[in-house]
Amino acid sequence: MMEQRKPVQQQYFTRDREGVFRTSEGFDTVAKSEGLDNTFIKNTLHPYCVYKAPKELLGRAEEDSSLYPESMVVFHADNGDMVIGRSVYIGTDFTGQRSASFTHQFIVPHERKDEFLHDPQRLFRIRSFESAYDIRNGKTLPELDGISYGTAPADTAEQDRLLTKLGIDQMRFQQLIYAVMSSVTSKKKVYIALDADITETAELAKKLLETVYRCLPYAIRRQLGFMTFNSEPEGKQHLHVIFVEKGSIRLPDRNIEKEYIFDFPGSRFVNTEIPGQEHSYLSFIWNNRNESEQLDQLFGFCEEALQGLDKATALNVQTYVQLQALYAIEQGNEGIYESNRAEMMSNIVAYVNAETVRQKRRLNELFIRLLGKDARDSDSLPTADYIKYLLHYYGFADEGVKTLLTRCFVVFISRVANKTEDGIENAAPIFDQLLGQSSMFDLVMKELYNQQSGTAESYIAYRMAKAGTVKALLEEIRFWIQQSESMVQQRFFANEVLKKVKRLLQTDSLRKRIEAASTLYSYFEELPERQEKRQYEDFCGQLKLEIKLQLLDGLKIADLEYEDMMQLSFMLETVDQELNSHLDKSQKLFLQLLATIYRVLTLTKKEDSELSKAFDIFGPLDLERVQQSLKKLLSTRIASEHFSKIVYAFYQPGSGNGSGYVAEFDYYGLLQYIAEATRGTETIYDFLVWSANDQRFLNLKQEIDANYKAAVSKFFDIHAPRAFRDKEIRLKLLATPNESFVALYNAIKLRQSGKLVRFAVKNRRRLTRLGLVIVPLVVLLIIFRNPIGIGLAAIGPAPVILIDEIPAISKEATITVMISAKDEDPSVSLYVNGQLAGNGKVSKTMELLDGDNAFEFKAVNRGGKESEVVKKRVAFSSPTPIVTVEALPESTRNNSVTVKITALDRNDPSPTLYINGQAVGQSSASKTINLTPGENLIEIKAGNKQGKMSEPIVKKIKLESTAAR
Repeated sequence: MMEQRKPVQQQYFTRDREGVFRTSEGFDTVAKSEGLDNTFIKNTLHPYCVYKAPKELLGRAEEDSSLYPESMVVFHADNGDMVIGRSVYIGTDFTGQRSASFTHQFIVPHERKDEFLHDPQRLFRIRSFESAYDIRNGKTLPELDGISYGTAPADTAEQDRLLTKLGIDQMRFQQLIYAVMSSVTSKKKVYIALDADITETAELAKKLLETVYRCLPYAIRRQLGFMTFNSEPEGKQHLHVIFVEKGSIRLPDRNIEKEYIFDFPGSRFVNTEIPGQEHSYLSFIWNNRNESEQLDQLFGFCEEALQGLDKATALNVQTYVQLQALYAIEQGNEGIYESNRAEMMSNIVAYVNAETVRQKRRLNELFIRLLGKDARDSDSLPTADYIKYLLHYYGFADEGVKTLLTRCFVVFISRVANKTEDGIENAAPIFDQLLGQSSMFDLVMKELYNQQSGTAESYIAYRMAKAGTVKALLEEIRFWIQQSESMVQQRFFANEVLKKVKRLLQTDSLRKRIEAASTLYSYFEELPERQEKRQYEDFCGQLKLEIKLQLLDGLKIADLEYEDMMQLSFMLETVDQELNSHLDKSQKLFLQLLATIYRVLTLTKKEDSELSKAFDIFGPLDLERVQQSLKKLLSTRIASEHFSKIVYAFYQPGSGNGSGYVAEFDYYGLLQYIAEATRGTETIYDFLVWSANDQRFLNLKQEIDANYKAAVSKFFDIHAPRAFRDKEIRLKLLATPNESFVALYNAIKLRQSGKLVRFAVKNRRRLTRLGLVIVPLVVLLIIFRNPIGIGLAAIGPAPVILIDEIPAISKEATITVMISAKDEDPSVSLYVNGQLAGNGKVSKTMELLDGDNAFEFKAVNRGGKESEVVKKRVAFSSPTPIVTVEALPESTRNNSVTVKITALDRNDPSPTLYINGQAVGQSSASKTINLTPGENLIEIKAGNKQGKMSEPIVKKIKLESTAAR
């Protein structure tokens, strides 16, 4: 069942004996439709039921009511309803004694007002306005299904004659259209005074408004309110265009100087200039001002384009400039598009989104048509902005349009790459823009590779060429894996990566070559598993092989450092059969030499016994290369964790098992190497202790190998002839947990001892018997030594005391004095003021009292003989503490203040602080003082341990009474 249309309501308003809301005479609603809400009538309709008669007619006391212009008012209420009203002048009211006015208003429900907005005749040619009403007919008016209006077709010649009569040319008409459109959002009113007789001004205003109204977009019409006559400029809510009485616009007037003013009688047009970019739209309006069908088609196009957009956009004049350009293109004027393709695409994208794309059929069709045109136009080269707008559209386009866009991107990329001098470099920004859309890049790359593989490959090569470091190359590979995995699986991609790897490994720095190879190898080793893509295994396997081959070419053992060898773990850890299959005989041997060196450097205890077999296969020259490299690599890393590795640098294959005359290791060379490499440390002795537990230095009886024993003995004789005189070294070696080693060390220790020790050891028995005689004599000498010394001191000369210079005046509370006996004799006692200070030589710190301080110094020897007394005087004046007080207010309304103070004294680290005579702390203190109304005195001072008191600091703080607030 069809929903019933809401009726049009109406009301009459005039001065009468009573009304709907009044029981006494006066202006009021005298009749209304039942559907009208009383509150709506009072608050919304009554303010617009006012008629202000023209001053010209009132001034001449014109009695003919028909000469007074009617005032038509149309506005849109807050609830969305459209109010259409007309007010007329009444010479005499029901009393016959005074003038009045009569207002008839139609209230169109907001659901139906588009009927009136789309057909201006329904507004401007209403024939059913009433000019009077007899209240005896009742206070209820019928609800209407419609409003009767005239349907005469617009006369083009008549409309142009109207504009000519009113003095409105093309420029003034365009200014008027722009001002009316802008007034809806700018809060500026449009005041128009026509150069016409007052009796016909309202009718001319209505005809002009009808012409203007036809030239306004529907969204503007839905907001526009107007009045065809008012006696003077007067702003009123919901009204944007107001026609006023001739002569009523008086400038300057601060109330209206910022409004749009069209004063035709005075030829004054204020704030009516048109911004440059709006001219194209306004020119279209002027050229089609009499072509209602053309205008309606444009506005219909705009209505569709504005669906789902906000009100501000729909009311913006610039919106219609853009949409008119798109409409013109749709109608076949493609020159507008060709002059600025990117801007037009931007305009389309601005009015379409994911929610509205299906509703905006015409814009979608226009987009597809223009896209196809650009794809066919071989001379058209897309700009970055153009591509950006296409990608934006791609984000909400349907699948068919997305497919079309993908193909067009391929066309555009190929065209730019083939037509410009810089080729793929100019096309690269298009690729970069594609990355903003999920999966778009991969789709285009696939399509491009299928249609023009050369262009796709050029782009891959272009990007690869910019990767100048290992890090950049790995990031580039990650980029392709993430953005276009299909390209990664192409043979060309693998070749480009391979070429870049080779270039990165062609550096003059060996360290950088090895680091680059190690990093690249690790990445390709982990890539298939990390990406969970087994199809990458062949691709990565080929690259890993090439990395090894490239790195091996040009490597020299003599150039390698320890860090380099560790970096080569990826190539030396295990035997790579595929790598071996690509090497000739000399390369295989070289790899074997490197692997042996690496095995030694990474040796663990478990591998120790097996490693010597690896050396047995080398000839003398190759063995020397390996061992020289080991000596070089380990020379700066000789420590306990590397001892076992160093030994292999002195291994002599085929020399027996250590039981014959020829040693299996060059023991002496080993010891000499370690000693020289670690000179200044005790590392060689740590090695000797360590070797006692290593089978390579022991015979079958687990005793020191004879060859090693000889080497150790020779080492100490030549390189460390005094080692055993160092207690720490001696204890360390003699604590070796192998008796055969200890016996050797004891023998060496004896050799290194002095002649006396060696003599004592050799003549031990004779010396024992001699000691039995000498010891008693020594005891007797010790017993009688002190009495003899004291007696000699008593008869000898008096001691001499020496005192460093002492200042006569001191700024410090203590002084330090150096006192000594002649030759610093430790048997002489030193005294200060009768108190023992020490013997021989002593430093004495003495405290000073405020004033004059006297000191006496003397020395006394073991015999009791005293030196002359030396007297010294030192004057000391203790300074007073320095007090600092944080800023305090001179006046306050608070009942208390917090006083924060600090004190510094060079001779007292903790001077005592006082506030108003009370001690409050030491060094620094904070105290809250209660205030009494009026002036308060706060006294602050500090005293030190010498009894010196600082000058008092007095602060005055006034407590203002509460009433002062």
